[in-house]
Amino acid sequence: MLSFLISFSFYKLFSSKFIGLVAAIIIFALLSGVWFISPGSQKLAPIISILFLENTIVESNGYLRLFRPFLISISIGIFFGLIFIFLRKGLIFRKREN
Repeated sequence: MLSFLISFSFYKLFSSKFIGLVAAIIIFALLSGVWFISPGSQKLAPIISILFLENTIVESNGYLRLFRPFLISISIGIFFGLIFIFLRKGLIFRKREN
């Protein structure tokens, strides 16, 4: 829930709605995606912390293992972004006129 609120605040930060939506989706994917800390481990951590650790402290296990959960999080973010756009434009719950 917190990652959704942070990504929504990034959406409101930009004056261009398209750039704000893209930034919000990427931020949502980085904050909400989780994966195993290291291959074979049972502990989960957010993708952004694993990226930070891979770059600085821990030995590199490869970045491609983080690609799948990142894509899943981006897909979920695009889904929520499209729902948000459709709700704002009133395309989903528009009343029919005879």
